[in-house]
Amino acid sequence: MEGPSGFKTMPIELLEDIFQRLPVKNKGRCSQVCRQWQRGFNSKLSWRKFTFQDGIFVRRKYTQHSGWQYHIDHWRLKNLITNTTSSWRTLNVEPVSNIFNLYEFFRVLANYSEYYEKFSSQDRPMAKIHTFNFKWHLHVDENETGGFIAGKDVGTGGQILHSLKTVLNYLHGLKSLSLVDLQLTHDEADDFLSTLLEKFYEKLTYLSLLNVTLYPKPLLQVGCFLKLRKLLVSPQMLSTDTLSAIACLEHLETLSIVQVTATPYSLFPPTSSATDSFVFQDEKSSQSTDICRNAWDMFVKQNMDRTRVWLILRGKPKMSLIIQPGAPIYGIKMENSAGQLTMELAEQIANYYGATLRHFIQCGLERMKRGKKMEERVDSALIEIVSRCPNLERLACRERMSYGTAVILSVYAERIGFGLWIRKNALLKRICWCRLDMEAQAIHFDWLKARCRSEELVIVTIQRNTNQMNPVLDDKSYKSLCL
Repeated sequence: MEGPSGFKTMPIELLEDIFQRLPVKNKGRCSQVCRQWQRGFNSKLSWRKFTFQDGIFVRRKYTQHSGWQYHIDHWRLKNLITNTTSSWRTLNVEPVSNIFNLYEFFRVLANYSEYYEKFSSQDRPMAKIHTFNFKWHLHVDENETGGFIAGKDVGTGGQILHSLKTVLNYLHGLKSLSLVDLQLTHDEADDFLSTLLEKFYEKLTYLSLLNVTLYPKPLLQVGCFLKLRKLLVSPQMLSTDTLSAIACLEHLETLSIVQVTATPYSLFPPTSSATDSFVFQDEKSSQSTDICRNAWDMFVKQNMDRTRVWLILRGKPKMSLIIQPGAPIYGIKMENSAGQLTMELAEQIANYYGATLRHFIQCGLERMKRGKKMEERVDSALIEIVSRCPNLERLACRERMSYGTAVILSVYAERIGFGLWIRKNALLKRICWCRLDMEAQAIHFDWLKARCRSEELVIVTIQRNTNQMNPVLDDKSYKSLCL
């Protein structure tokens, strides 16, 4: 006779891992399946990560000015915070459309912590939270304001900012902090960062500050967190003084300059002196600043190769990748963005970062497809990078390329010794290179032509040259590729 089987016999460790990944609003429903699932729901491990977002712990309420609205249910929220806060290790706040609900969540959370800490210095409900991620994105539609305000993104400030600072004040064990798109005024940003610095200057090991200010402003405070190991900042937050402070951080391993959708494209006025903090790119691109070569030379001398510098492009920025002349760029990454590699960008990368570049990675799938003609594709730009960056270690490209380009990349991968990953569905059945081009690359044209007769032959050639099992991936595998 067979023993019991099914969901009720699922190991409690597996259930805890499943419940940890479920949205909050689905955990309660799953806990009603059986007693075993209820034990998984009540386990502390299943509540290690909590994410606040729209639609959780709300109830319908009628208001005269807006009709039926979903407002926070204080009774359910109070029970949640009372029973699970001590289990939280990661607290995430996703962008919301109802500001009042977010404010009430912060207020109840702060009042709960204040009540316990007021009577006992040992009982700190949120002291075990080591990671806090806050994302803000509020778009005001023109129709919602009766036409008085044009549709635009609105930053934080006022009571929301005050409640955020209050909650952060009770996160005594915080090690990792991420704040995205706060878009504060200059005075608010200085006051807010000064508060963070006073509380966490010797605690944080990971700090991500992206688009903290509504308008560009260099922030010196980011270089004063002494224990940082990884720092992510927006390009408009850097200056010569900021770089100098960052260079002196003894524990900093990675500095990432992240360019996102909301990164401003109209920044400081142009400067004429070569020693000024900022210089402009050409006027064809949006007027975005980069830091001058002298500042980066000073950074290299002060830092003594302790920190690896990355350029990261995310989302749909208003401009192409901002090049930092003279920076010791270790890697360039396009994370699920609409950014594309052009010949102009490839020449700038090769000119400025040829001796230091180790990684060029395009994550995700291609969002904006270009034409199939040779001059419209990425082929020449890729060959420009691999031929002029002798220290390259990893190259991942999601864009269309010909059979010939893929085989040439594998030849350079064999010469230099870098890892290569490309998309199978992005390969075009053509060579697109002439005999003179191959002579310049020291590759026999007849051999290249023979290798490009079929897709199977191209894949086998790439595998043999790169000594990799799967350098040519399908879209699902490439999308899940973590580099």
